[in-house]
Amino acid sequence: MQDLNAAEPGLLRRENIFAALLLAALGPLYLYCLPPALPPYRDAGEMASAAWTLGVAHQPGYPLYILTAKLFTLLPLGNPAWRLNLLSAGAGLAGVLIFWRVAASAFSPAAAFLGAMLLGFNFTLRTVSSVPEMYSLNFLFAALLLYTASSGGRRAVILSAFLLGLGMANRMDLLLAAPAVFVLLAPQLRAGGWTGLLKASGFFFLGFSLYLYLPFRSAGWPLFDWSHPADPATFFAVITRKSYGSTLDLISLNYAPGELFLPALRHYASHLWENFSFGLAFAAAGLWGEWRRAPRRLLAFGALFFFSGPVFLYLANMPPNPHALAIVEPYYLLPDLCAAFWCAAGIYSLSQVVPRSRAIPVYALAAAAALLVFQGGSYGSNRRWLFAAEDYASDVLRTAPPGAVVVAKKDVQLFSLWYLQAVKGLRPDLHVVAQGLSAAPWYKASKRRYDPGLALYPLNPGTPADWEALARGNPGGVYATMDVELPAGAPSLPHGVVSRLYPPAGGLSPRPWQFYSFPRLDRSYRDFFDRDLGTSYAQALLSGAARLSAAGGLDADALRDLRVASLLDPDLPDAPLYEGFYYSARSDWAAAKSCFRASADVYERLLPLASRYYALPSLKKAISASSAYAWLNYGVAAEKMGDRAAAEKAYALAAERNPGLADAHYNLAILYWNRDWERVRAELRETLRLNPAHATAARYLQQLNSR
Repeated sequence: MQDLNAAEPGLLRRENIFAALLLAALGPLYLYCLPPALPPYRDAGEMASAAWTLGVAHQPGYPLYILTAKLFTLLPLGNPAWRLNLLSAGAGLAGVLIFWRVAASAFSPAAAFLGAMLLGFNFTLRTVSSVPEMYSLNFLFAALLLYTASSGGRRAVILSAFLLGLGMANRMDLLLAAPAVFVLLAPQLRAGGWTGLLKASGFFFLGFSLYLYLPFRSAGWPLFDWSHPADPATFFAVITRKSYGSTLDLISLNYAPGELFLPALRHYASHLWENFSFGLAFAAAGLWGEWRRAPRRLLAFGALFFFSGPVFLYLANMPPNPHALAIVEPYYLLPDLCAAFWCAAGIYSLSQVVPRSRAIPVYALAAAAALLVFQGGSYGSNRRWLFAAEDYASDVLRTAPPGAVVVAKKDVQLFSLWYLQAVKGLRPDLHVVAQGLSAAPWYKASKRRYDPGLALYPLNPGTPADWEALARGNPGGVYATMDVELPAGAPSLPHGVVSRLYPPAGGLSPRPWQFYSFPRLDRSYRDFFDRDLGTSYAQALLSGAARLSAAGGLDADALRDLRVASLLDPDLPDAPLYEGFYYSARSDWAAAKSCFRASADVYERLLPLASRYYALPSLKKAISASSAYAWLNYGVAAEKMGDRAAAEKAYALAAERNPGLADAHYNLAILYWNRDWERVRAELRETLRLNPAHATAARYLQQLNSR
């Protein structure tokens, strides 16, 4: 690569025009689309809380991000979450600009500009550049490493080693870029010999030494002190992510190594098409051009693509469901860097094989590809009006009475509560408990220090005795968000957006919906975490309706709640099921039939999705068994309307989906009454085999046998 720093001033000025254009195009876009508050993203609430309090985040601690984010919290701009969103936007933009510099050094400024525009419009990059997490900073360091390793300067080895170590203090997966760095620096490494290698190693560990922040800060017991890595053994376990079993996420431990590799590759291929469109044709041309022009550089970028793409996906071994894909998606950015570089190489190569006057169509096609990528992600990338995380957490805090314990489990739900309490100072009287951490020694020690009024017990999963002890030790009452896993038999009552488990005397209305944030909850959710908050509201609405149904019947308000629940989460089959109960209680069998069929159709949509998502056999079995109940009720409604054929098919399908459902066989027996006595007898016998306590079936079978 040519060294742009050594270029003549006129050329440098002309090249910088492209950098200015790039910043002018992407800068306002990234700033305009920033969420105005804490966005609903995986660990956003935790990272914002840890940065604000200068704490220790979850393994491996992410000290570089925490310290950098702490500096941004001091800016006199907007609210704390927006300042951290601004950090991510700045890191993402800086990464794109540095990528342009790398590509411009290798090709032409115009080709690099178009490749950088493709990368800048990348939906995943725009997403992580708008949330308070470490991913865009990791992207920036990857681009910096490519720049320093490609520069060929005298200090390239030392600077690259230092940046690699420092960048790994932000995210450990930057190590996947090391093979590419070694290939690019091979001539300098050979020239420096062992002395140069030792010197580079020293600078690597100098950057990596930022991890020493963890034990020193942990020794002071900050408010957020994940794992409390104050001693050497715990510190080593934290930076190696020992509790994750050397995996990206514990989900992958349920599958054999490599079992999900091909589905993961298919999803990454889909991601490439969505984020590069027909620009991938330029990437193919770029690969050919690099093979002929710069084979060592091709080997370096190929190593980065191979290790951060296929190798990483093989090791991650994550199922292709929306939750797991949301976890994996930010890791696509390292191989995307390579794809964008090859796009720039292809644009340059094609522009060189045609006369200068005919190169304009090449640039126009590349620009069209970039605009197509922008158009495809424009709506989902615009988070300017996204308030869902803070609104949801505010609704939870608003619902709980003074002094109550609020238990939460899922990341976004829990960490959003942390943020509102620790950063915004809301409802300090409440005891927010993380169900998944409740048995961890470090978490209990932290609670004793910062929440001495809380009597904490292990709640993951927790026995009924543990939950009862929690209630006895905390007279303010115990409440749980809808994502919490409760033990069987827990006295759960619907209470707005939470469940009331062990309430004190009196309490609030179980339906305070008029105070909630529905007007700002956008139904057009783009990613998993946004949709999951809608599901939390939907489950709360459904819980209230189910309680009324069990108590004797639904009312008009509950019917409205069920319809809102279906709007918020169309994949919630119990909402139309309970609406069917509402109509069947009023003998409106046409409406009931429609509702029961809607419930069954949701299950019919979920079952193939479970297979496509490689769901665990236990989950597939549970969905199948639950669908049987919807088909059973649909069959009853069809039979009431005189549609015997539809009723028979529904009962048979219910029996197939849940072989232990005795009522499916009983209903078939009644359906065949006076039509096929042998079939009636067989179905009654099967009913009693599955449920010997079925008194009506026993009586009818006795009558038949006495004839």
